[in-house]
Order: sequence, then structure tokens, then C-alpha cells
Amino acid sequence: MYQCLLFDLDGTLLDSRDAVIDAVARTAERFAPGVFSRDDLLKRFGESLDDFLAAAAGETYDREAVRKSYAAYVREHHDRHVRLFPCVREGLERLKAAGYRMAVVTNKQREFAVAGLELAGLVEFFEVVVTIDDVSRGKPSAEPVQQALRLLQMRPEQALMIGDSRYDVLAAAGAGVKSAVLEWYGAEEWTYAVPDLRFANFQTFAEEMLAVRALGGNGARWHE
Repeated sequence: MYQCLLFDLDGTLLDSRDAVIDAVARTAERFAPGVFSRDDLLKRFGESLDDFLAAAAGETYDREAVRKSYAAYVREHHDRHVRLFPCVREGLERLKAAGYRMAVVTNKQREFAVAGLELAGLVEFFEVVVTIDDVSRGKPSAEPVQQALRLLQMRPEQALMIGDSRYDVLAAAGAGVKSAVLEWYGAEEWTYAVPDLRFANFQTFAEEMLAVRALGGNGARWHE
């Protein structure tokens, strides 16, 4: 039975995809101009900034300069990154009351992840926050998920990773953890990275997890 729920942040709890894409697009255009269209960036949403820029510019860019430029833009527009999806707070309250332990596992920098959780009023729900600053490689590496499990002292089979992108699914699979995706932006075709569960929104996800808890099992159903 699932004992803990590991949540991605952007595009999963926070409706921040467009704001994140804007920040990445501005940074990419400065350090790797003309390489990616906005559609390309949407397809890579959820990837760590380092992995994205390594693909865009190889090893020719100044990593520290890139991070500073990206961080400056995000700070300036941070309020756009802190809009909750519907029913997230209510759902988290019910999941915590039901006894689930919860953590955030994000490719976001700690400064912005914690600030976003604080502004959204979600800090109280999470025992652990694992960010890109806490690991050597972000998702799709399994390391962030494994780090969360270590901090929670949980085994892979006791956890469910909830995200919105293939990077979340791949990270979970690499750590031996089941995955669920919230398809807030519409149903997607999942090919080489296939989630175990799919949900259209947080309300249906929370209802399913509460039902699983009540039944004492982990036989969650497939939702589209």
C-alpha cells in the first residue's frame, strides 16, 4: 500500500507552465539563440535547466551566468509561478488527514520552490522538499526520487510519484517507484515513458488515493 506521495511542483501543483517556458525561452535565446521554438520548449517542459541548456549549447555556455540570468527573470516574475491548480489545497488537506506522508520532488531551484510553496500556502503539507540544488542530476535521473525516499525512510514500493511529464515518469521508474500523471493541459500520448496511472485533475486523483487508503490496498484504477 502507498504510504507516501511524491509530487512534482510546476505543472502538477502549480499552474506555472507558461511562466516557466517564458523564463527558459528568454534564457535560451540569450545563450543559445535560434535553437528552439516555443513548441520545442513545451515538449521539454519539466527537464532540468542544466540538461536543457547542455542539449541546446553543449558545453560552450557559462553555467553560472545562465543560472543567474534565469534566476533574475524568475525573481522578477515570481508571482506568475504561484497559481494553484483547482482543488489542490483541499486535496492535500484530505490526503494528509488520511495519513499519507508527502514530499515535493522538483527540478526547480530551492529558492523558488520553497518561495512558491510558501506563497501558495502549501508548506505545511510536505515533510520533505527535494530540489535540483539537492542532487547531482535532476529528473529524469532517479536521484531526486531516491533522495526523497531516503529522507522519508520509505521503500520504493511504498511510494507513488505524481507529475505531469515524461521526466517525472522516467525518474520514478529508475527508482523503482510507481508513477501517476495529472494531465491538466489535456490528454497526452505516452510512448517510451508510460505512467502507471493517469488523471485529468487533482480532485479525481485525490479521490482515488483516498479510496485506496480506505480499502487498505494500492489497486488504483486507470483514469483518463
